[in-house]
Amino acid sequence: MKREPGLDRAAWVLLFLFVFTVPFEKTFFISGFGTASRLLGILTFLLAGLAFAAGRSLRTPNLLLALSAAFASWMALTWFWSIAPDATWTRAATCAQLFVMMWLVWEFARAQHRQTALMSAYVAGAAVSSLATIVRFAQNQQTYYRRYAAYGFDPNDLALTVALSIPLALYVSHRSRGLARWALWGAVALADAAVLLTGSRTALVASFAAFTFVALRWRSTAPVERAAGVALAGLLLIGLVRLAPAASRERLADFQAQAGTLHGRTRIWKAGLKAWKQHPIAGAGAGAYPAAVKPWLGVPPIPGHEYVAHNTFLSVLVEGGIAGLALFGAMLAAAVVFTWMMAPRDRALWFVMLAVWSTGVATLTWEYRKPTWLLLALITTSWARAFREET
Repeated sequence: MKREPGLDRAAWVLLFLFVFTVPFEKTFFISGFGTASRLLGILTFLLAGLAFAAGRSLRTPNLLLALSAAFASWMALTWFWSIAPDATWTRAATCAQLFVMMWLVWEFARAQHRQTALMSAYVAGAAVSSLATIVRFAQNQQTYYRRYAAYGFDPNDLALTVALSIPLALYVSHRSRGLARWALWGAVALADAAVLLTGSRTALVASFAAFTFVALRWRSTAPVERAAGVALAGLLLIGLVRLAPAASRERLADFQAQAGTLHGRTRIWKAGLKAWKQHPIAGAGAGAYPAAVKPWLGVPPIPGHEYVAHNTFLSVLVEGGIAGLALFGAMLAAAVVFTWMMAPRDRALWFVMLAVWSTGVATLTWEYRKPTWLLLALITTSWARAFREET
C-alpha cells in the first residue's frame, strides 16, 4: 500500500502542537471536553493510526519503551487488588495515554530537526505559562498566600514545569540564530521570573541545577552563548536577593521553614511508609495513595483536597509496591544508560534534564504527569538518533 506523506505531516503538526500545550494544559480548557492537550493528543493518535494504515512503517521499540509499557501495564493490573478501584481505573487510563504519547514521539520525531522542534515547542509553551504567572502577579491574583502561578496550576507544579524548559532553551539556542536565539533566551528569563513568583524552594534549586548545562558545555559554546547563560543564571540569583517581590524573596530565602516537618510532608511520608508495609509487593493500587494513608491522616482540612505523596518514588512504592518501583526505577536507569551513550552535547542536556527532574520530584507526585513521560520520550528517540539518523 502506498504511503501517504500528507497524513504523516498532519500527525507531526498535531504532535508539535500537543507538546506546545503541555506546559500550560491546566490553564486552558475546552468546555465539555477537557484540556486542549487532551483533544490534540486524541487527534494525533487518530491521524497516526491512519498514517500507519496507509503504509507507514512501524519503528522497532527499544528497552526504555518496553519498560514504560510494562510499568503502565502493571499500574493497570493493580486494579484487581486496589483499595480504591475507581482511582486506580482513572490512573491506569492516564498511564496508558502517557505511554501512547511516548510512542507517538518515538514514531514521529525520528530526525534531529523534529526532536529540536519538540524541544522548542515545550519552551514556547513554558513561556506562555510563565507569562500567565507574571500577569497573575501584576493583577495580584494569588494562588496561595503570597504565591503566584498560571491559572489552574499549583505553584510547585508550575515552577518545575517551567524549570525543565531552561536547559532545553539553552540547548536549542546553540542551533539558532538571530531573533530565534533571542526569543529562546527571553523564554529563560521568563522562566526565571515565574519560578521566583511561585515561591517554590525545590524548583528554585532545580532551576539553578538547570544552568549547569552552561558549565558542562562551556568549552564548546561561543562566547555570546556563555555570556547569555551566565547572565540568565545571574538574573535568577539577583531576582532571589533583590528583584523579586519582597514576599517571594522572604519565602525563598527562608529554607529553615522547610526544616522539621517540611510543611507537613514528613508526616505524609511516614504515613505512606506505614501504608506500604500493608501492601509491600503489589501495592495498594495506582492512584490509591490518598485512601492508603487515610487511617493515619484522616481527611485533609481543606474541602475537596486529598493527601498526595509529595514524592514521586514514595508514591510509586505505595501504589505499585516493590514491583512497581522496580519497573519505574528500571525506566529511569535505562534513560541514564541511554544518555551516557549519546554524543557529548546531547549527553550534557539529558543528564541536566534528569537532574532537574529528580530534584523537583523529590517533593512532587509526578509519575503520571506529561512532562515526565515527555522527558523519557525525548531521551529514547535522541538515543536512537545517536546510532542512525532517520526521517
